[in-house]
This record gives sequence, C-alpha cells and structure tokens, in this order.
Amino acid sequence: MGTSERSGLLLELRLDGDLTDTSGAQRSVTAHGVVAFGAGRQGQCAVFDGSSWVDTGLRQEELGAEFTVECWVNPATQQNQHADILGNHVSTGLGFVLQQDGANANDVYAAYGAGGGRWVLTEPVSLVPGQWQHVALVRTQADLRLYLDGVLAASQADLAPAQPGPLPVRIGLGYTGAERCFRGRIADVRIWGRAVVDFAHAGIDPAAPRARLAQRLDATPRPPAGALPQSWTLATADTRLTLGVTAGGALVVSELSSPAAGHNWIGTPVASGLPSQVEVAGEAARLRWQFVDAASDDRDGRGLTLRFACAEPALEAVSEWWACAGPGPVQHRLTITNRSAQALILHGQPTFDLDLTGASALWSFHSDGITPDPVGVYQVSLTAVPAGVRQTVRTTPGGEFIPYVVLDAGGRHGLYVGLEWSFCRIETMTLAGAAGPAVRLRGGAADRRLEVAPGATFAVPSGFIGAYQGDLDDAGNRLRRWLFRYGVPAILRDDPSTPKVQWNAFGATGKTPGSWDPVEAKYYPLIDDIAPLGFEEVMIDVAWWQGDEPDSDQVDWGLGMGKAADYAHSQGLRFGLYWTDALDMANPEACRQRAARIRRLFTEYRADLWRSDCTRGEVIGASYAATLGFYGMVDTLAREIPGFQWENCSGGGRIKDYGAMRRSVKIFTSDTYSALHVRQAFYDSSFAFHSVQLEGHLGSTDGRFRPRGVAGMRFAFRSTSMGAPEWFLDAPNGGNGSDPWTPEERAAVRACVDTYKERIRPLLRVADLYHILPRPDDCAWDGIQYHDPATGRGVVYLFKPAAAAVTQTVRLKGLQASQTYRLNFADGSNPAVSQRGAELMAAGLTLTLPAGDASELLFY
Repeated sequence: MGTSERSGLLLELRLDGDLTDTSGAQRSVTAHGVVAFGAGRQGQCAVFDGSSWVDTGLRQEELGAEFTVECWVNPATQQNQHADILGNHVSTGLGFVLQQDGANANDVYAAYGAGGGRWVLTEPVSLVPGQWQHVALVRTQADLRLYLDGVLAASQADLAPAQPGPLPVRIGLGYTGAERCFRGRIADVRIWGRAVVDFAHAGIDPAAPRARLAQRLDATPRPPAGALPQSWTLATADTRLTLGVTAGGALVVSELSSPAAGHNWIGTPVASGLPSQVEVAGEAARLRWQFVDAASDDRDGRGLTLRFACAEPALEAVSEWWACAGPGPVQHRLTITNRSAQALILHGQPTFDLDLTGASALWSFHSDGITPDPVGVYQVSLTAVPAGVRQTVRTTPGGEFIPYVVLDAGGRHGLYVGLEWSFCRIETMTLAGAAGPAVRLRGGAADRRLEVAPGATFAVPSGFIGAYQGDLDDAGNRLRRWLFRYGVPAILRDDPSTPKVQWNAFGATGKTPGSWDPVEAKYYPLIDDIAPLGFEEVMIDVAWWQGDEPDSDQVDWGLGMGKAADYAHSQGLRFGLYWTDALDMANPEACRQRAARIRRLFTEYRADLWRSDCTRGEVIGASYAATLGFYGMVDTLAREIPGFQWENCSGGGRIKDYGAMRRSVKIFTSDTYSALHVRQAFYDSSFAFHSVQLEGHLGSTDGRFRPRGVAGMRFAFRSTSMGAPEWFLDAPNGGNGSDPWTPEERAAVRACVDTYKERIRPLLRVADLYHILPRPDDCAWDGIQYHDPATGRGVVYLFKPAAAAVTQTVRLKGLQASQTYRLNFADGSNPAVSQRGAELMAAGLTLTLPAGDASELLFY
C-alpha cells in the first residue's frame, strides 16, 4: 500500500511469525496463553487454541466515530460458545466485537455497544472452517457493516455512536472472560480510524466476491425468466399459484394471487427456488438443472411434484406443492439428494425465494418466550424503507420471533408466509428501480452451511404461502382454518372436549411455597380439591424424579407416579408428567435415549400427557440436525404410543413454530404468569396460531400469588381461558401456604369452568378471532372477539385494568351488517341489548365496568 492508502491505519499485525506492529505506531503487543505460529495464507500466521489471545494495547478512544477492523481468518471446526475473533466489549453495552452467534459454530456477526446495555448487531454470516476468509467490521456514521471477502454481507442502520469499551482491543478474544476464546488461525489484522469500503489492499481473490454475492440477498431486480413451455396451476379457496419450468430447467412462480382481491403478487416472473451452486471439496460448483418430470395428486385439492436433475455434480431436486381444498395457503417442500460420490455443502438454501409487488407493510410477531416482548407485534412500513435495507425475522429454539410474516397492501389484502421449523430465517429486502413497491422475500433454514453426504437427502424445512382479502385479522382467520385441518394434532380436531382445563401442580405441591421439589403429601388433597371444580387435567411439574432417569423420588413420592396417575383418573382427571434432559437431538442415539425415557411416562406411569421444558438443558438445539432429530423423535413416539400427547413448555413458549404446533396439543405461551403477561402473549401468538393450542397459565413461580374475591377469580380465569386454560396456583385448600378459598370464590371458579366448557370452548374451536382492542398494557381496556360466521354467535372477552377509565366504546368485527344480534353479559354489568350488525361494527357499544380490575364476557 502507498502512503495515501495507509491513511488512518492505527494498527497492523501481519502475525507472520511475530507480534510486530508494522503500522508505524510500534505498539507494544502481548500474548496471553499459548499463541503459536504456523503455516498461513501467505507466510506464517497466529494459531489460537481456544484459550489464548493477543492484547494489542490499542484503546477504542483512538478510533473516532468511524472505524474499521479487518483480518484474515481460518476457523477451526469446533468453537467455544460466543467465540470472539477480535474486539473489546463488555456486557454493559460498551465496545465492539466480531463474535460467533451463540453456539452456532462459525456463524459470525459484528456488534458494537451503544451504551446502557444496548447493542447494535448485524445478521450473522457463515464462515467455512479450514479455509481462509477476509472479514471486516466497519462502523460508519449511519450504520454498522460486516464485509466478507470484500463483499457487504450484512448491515444494520443505527445513528447511535459506538461507546468505547474499557479493554484494549484483543485478537482471538473480545471479552473479559477467556471462555470465549477463538480456535483457528488469524493473519493480517488491520485497524483503521476511518470507514474502509474498498479492500483491494487485502489481496482477496476476485472469484471470492462473486461466490459471496450469489448467496446474498440483493436489491437489484433479477432478470425476467424465459418462456414457460410447461406450467401448472394450483388453488385453494384463497390462493392461486402458477408454477412453470423454462426450457433451461429453471423453476418459476409466474402467478401468486388472491382471486378475491384481483391482485397478482408476481410482477415479473424470475427463476427461483433451486440452488445455483454448491461447494464441493472447498470449491464452488455452478449447477445446471434440467427438468425431468411432473406428477399430480388430486385427492384433496391438488398436489404437484416437480423433479429436476443436475449432471455435475450429480444431484436430484424434488419440489412438492400442495393446495388443499378450502381456505388457506399453498404449502411447499423441497428436497435435494446428493447422487454424487463426494460430500457437498449447501449455503442458505431457501424454501421460498420470491420477488413480490404491492406490499406496503411487513408484520412480524415475537414468540414472547420467557417474558412477553415489550412490543410483541411489529410493523415496518416498506414504502418508507430505502432499497437494499434488509428486514430479518429470526426464530430459534431459544426464542425470538414466530417464523411467520404478513405482507400487507394498505389493509385491503395481503400475503402471509410461514416456515415450519424452529431454526429459520425470513428475510425481506426492498428492491431498487421497480415500477411500484417491490420486495424480495427469502425464507428457509437458518443454517448457512449444511453438508449433504453422498447418497443423502436434505429436506428444506417446509413452508406455506397464502393470499387473503381484508386486514391482519382476516389473514389469521384464513390461516387458522387451514391449521385446524392440517397443522394441529388430530386429537384437537376429533375431540370436541379439547382443549382441556388444566391445573399445573407446581404451586400446590412444592415442599415449601415456590419449591422446585414436589411432594406426594400435597398432591392427593389437590386432586380432591380441583375435581369438584370441573378441572379436567393435572400436571406434575419439574423434579418429581431422582437421578438422571425418570424414576419416582422414593422419599417424596413413596407410592410412585403410577399411583398418582391412577388417583387422578379415578377422579375423572387426565394426568400429565414433566420430563426433560440435556441430550443432543442432533445425535440419533441421544434421540433414542430421550424417547425411551419419555416412553416410560406413558407405559410405566400411565400418563396421558408429556410436558417438556428446558430446566436441565436445551430441548431441541439451534441447528437443522437438532430440529430434525427432535421432531423425528416426537413423530416416532406418536406412532408407537396410543393416545400420545405433548405439552410444549420449552423455555416458556420459546419453541413456537409450525413444526412444534403440528405435534403439540398446547404450548405455554410465555414463562411468566401474571394476568397481563398471559394476555399479552395470547394477543401476539393468536395472530399466527390456532387458539386451541395457546395455553394461558396464571400464577407465580414462588407459589404465593392468589386471586382474591369473586371478581378477582373471574378476572384471573378469563385471562387464561381465551385459549387453553391452565392455573399455576396453590390448591384452593391453601395446602402450600396461601389463604384457603372462600365458598364464594370456589363457586365463581366452578361457574367460570362450566361457562368455558359449555359456551366458549365450542366457539374457539371453529370461530374467527378478532383483536378488537389494543394489545394489553395494564393501562387501557383490552380484549378479543370470537365470531362464528356459520351460526352468527360469538363472545367478546373484556378486561379493564384498575388504571383504565370505567367506560369504553367497543366495535365488533365480522358481523352481517343487516342482521340483528341479541347481546347479553355474563356478569350482568351492562343491560342486554339488540342491535344491527352495521351499528355494532361502526358506532359500537359504549360499555361500563366497575372500578378496579374488572372483566366481562359479552355473548351474542
């Protein structure tokens, strides 16, 4: 580099056999642990063993508002969790770092602290172990950028300045604790006091950027596909999809429309769906696909299977589409089989990769795992987003977002997209130079690098895409009808007495209030207490076992779990048991071992229901292999065990995806238990899932929370019962330290349970759901409406927090404008009334509830 090219260079460590700073600053650089030197990309490089690092002595204060850190890196296959390539960050939101994304080996993101515990992060990009790659973190005045092989791979716009960390910049570690040290080789570290955007000085192979660009979501519109000599059309009641194949073997979606709305979301058909290249023996191989054949299946709507082949390397791709009769989306599943003699690597193969026109907003929904998200339901105005800005919805077994987005066209119609698996990404990017609003949407597995062995088949996580007419609630209602038919366990469709009313025994059976050690002596009185109240299930929660196997604790459960089940059954209650362990679901033998332990709950203890959670380790794990293994294990148990049922409380609502919901009868929507949090989590999740699976769970982890008085009991039970109700409380007899319930409180809860079973449960199974009031915030009225268009009947849940005004105007949705409806109130808080649908939807009803926390059920 010439003198001008080195302007702003603050540190240069070639690491070619020593730690000399060649920037001219001659900084004193020191090694910690064993930092060896070995064969590098050119000459020698530093070798880090996962417990060593280099202290550069450079303080972040020298960098200024804009800066760049770059290096060449050759990572090892195995890394420590959160492994750092370089940086100086601390947990309080100070410093910067190039860091691994948790346990996802060699998926690396850039981050800087904005102070106050806040971080600005890019999306992760995947590094290839055993190969040299150039990485750079660049902070400009407007954004944070991550470059890979000289290509902008990820960015995050943010004007907040980077707040300096207290540590000097480190290499091989970027944190206070050595448990985050990096494994692998590093060379040519350069730190600049300016934003570098041209990395010609780094000696990057010109072919490398081309390979990276092929994997990247790009704002440039793709060229139009060629003519389609063959095409096929599939349609549900809502969604029409036309697929075609070009003469060159490209798969094309030429129509994705809502006949009711009269809009085709495909403005310009483009080739998409099949991988364009793979990696073989470390080299990129371009793929040339040929169309082989098509097969149709018209048994329930229409199914279409398209088969493609590639000669070199030898591959087969099968693209399957289903458009089932009735409302709902079209489903897609893609499999890729390696017919060659060598292993190949797929990079970020999507389930959907579409250029769409007409969207004005993007909606996404937080999973609310553990504690409900402060926002919950997110809306991004796509018309206000500059071209090239990426929006990402991430879902992992550790939480984040539901793998579901809605593209809305001004509240008049739209398109929704969902993915099945727990470790996925849905990304959108506004396109440049389009005639109208246009966005590229790509969704699929989150793994950015997947190996497919010779003869093996990679199944891309299945997904669905559907058009609708109306608003966000209309999208959810069309989707829920499809989910009830095809996306939930059969027992929920076939048994009209589901979902059951459950009591979780955590708060009632602990040795002491809030204890994670339940005891038999408090269990049997609980059953005697709750059976007369109409409860239908009891769940024994964590730590009833001893050791690593599901063996009943002989000290605290002398009669054993089999006797506990028998007693629940004798009182007319179903019996559930919690079980979890830390086995790796990416390991087939570990899957078999976990399955054997779960099987014992049903065969030895006569359980009706298995409850999962993560108190002893991850239930699934954040990878394609772990998700595949876990869902395969659950499917095996469902085939082998008559009446098998799974209750999904994996970290309190964190495994909230369509694969889990297809297999679990219900899910804990979060892992905090206040009436507010229960309603917030239901509000968010009910846009994306069917209510029969969304389990409300009111109580407290210390076991001391107790609703008080008739109104308090009603408010609490109703907060849980918009979907599948569950209580997390001490027994009504006060056996674990709370005040015993009064006769009036018992009668109120019995009446609530009866009302749920007789009037609400039949509705929520078949009715449409409308979010007629804002998201709960403990300040204003909130509530939802169920409406069955087939019968004209419905119910409105109303909640008035103590801080809210005593009057509220409520407008209903979904009614027939000319029909007259009779309305009455379960508690008699307002007089019965008859009104036309048009009035109820336009002017609405002005209602009054008493001071304090108050609730009501409005039936019509």
